[in-house]
Amino acid sequence: MEQSFFSLREAEQLLAEPLTALRRELHEHPELSGREVETVRRLRAFFDRPPFEVLPLSMDNALAVRIPGRGSGKRVAIRADMDALPVQEWEGNPIRSQNAGVMHACGHDMHMSFVCGAGLLLAQARERFAGEVLLIFQPAEEIGEGAQQLLDDGLFDRYPVDHILGGHVKPELAAGKISVRTGPVMAALDGFHIEVVGKGGHGACPHACRDPIVAASAMVLALQTVVSRTSDPDKTCVLSVCRIQGGEADNVIPDKVVLEGTMRTVDGDQRAACLDRLFAVAESTAAAMGCKALIRLQRGMPLVVNDPETARICRAKAEGLLGPEQVTALPVDTISEDFALYAQRVPGCYIGIGTGTPGAAFHPLHSDRFFPGDDLLPLGATVFAQMALGLLNEGGRRL
Repeated sequence: MEQSFFSLREAEQLLAEPLTALRRELHEHPELSGREVETVRRLRAFFDRPPFEVLPLSMDNALAVRIPGRGSGKRVAIRADMDALPVQEWEGNPIRSQNAGVMHACGHDMHMSFVCGAGLLLAQARERFAGEVLLIFQPAEEIGEGAQQLLDDGLFDRYPVDHILGGHVKPELAAGKISVRTGPVMAALDGFHIEVVGKGGHGACPHACRDPIVAASAMVLALQTVVSRTSDPDKTCVLSVCRIQGGEADNVIPDKVVLEGTMRTVDGDQRAACLDRLFAVAESTAAAMGCKALIRLQRGMPLVVNDPETARICRAKAEGLLGPEQVTALPVDTISEDFALYAQRVPGCYIGIGTGTPGAAFHPLHSDRFFPGDDLLPLGATVFAQMALGLLNEGGRRL
């Protein structure tokens, strides 16, 4: 087992107080996707001291912070997402949002605090690495727009990086455990919008109509075969119809019904095959009912794929810090993430950080009761710092 660069006990002594205060401030003042201006102001104030350098960006709801090492070398980025969700927080949480109807229900307050803590540790370890660390605080992850906005703004053109790290709290994983996978980590996302077009009329005379409600109902069931009869059972695939809209009155058959849903796949060939089958099933089912299916796809995020060598180094550093028994590899997650866009550009590693408590009530991501404990903040920060330092000192190209 490799030796850890940092002592978790020393990190807890250094980080517990400032990170707890920061996390609680961020949790109490969440902002929705695209509106993270005050969050950036709070984070900028946290880094308003040497050796941190806040880099110029054209976006006022994003932040990039540079930590220089002892000389020229590689650049490793650590990314945190900042946006909250339109969720009214449960009144029983120990710390509550002060913005009505907005909540950090996905743990992004934790993610920001992890990366801030990693920055504090790496600033103290500057003599132990050549090169530099780039801390990226990204807006609009929840709506899948923030990563692309930063890339379009030229972040990696002005500040090219050799590796990028990211991660997410995982309530299904026991607190203190870390998940590091090689290869696919989070699924590709495709949304679909289907208009089932028929011929409306009086509900008492269905024989004179081409009922899109009956066709849409059959289509919902038929679409389940896209997964069960197209996808390899060993490869995760999810197809969900999440919205049905049609009709205005209880005695009128409408002209059309709209179905909307999502498909998640973990393999490129699987993705193409399932999309082809989706079109075929929707069109043939509609035709069998005398209707037409007008299908529009919304291609979403690609797969999040961990670079094998980057993941190998990160896993070794996590094991050196926590012990091999605390490091695992969760199955590929069917949730999607725009970290995928960074990992398409540079070698990346996206990790899971356990927050679950065995025997306690389980509250999933996006729940109004989701509130991981502050005691995990030093651990998450130290894991990111450990991995970043390992990547700076091993492999990859030089700046």
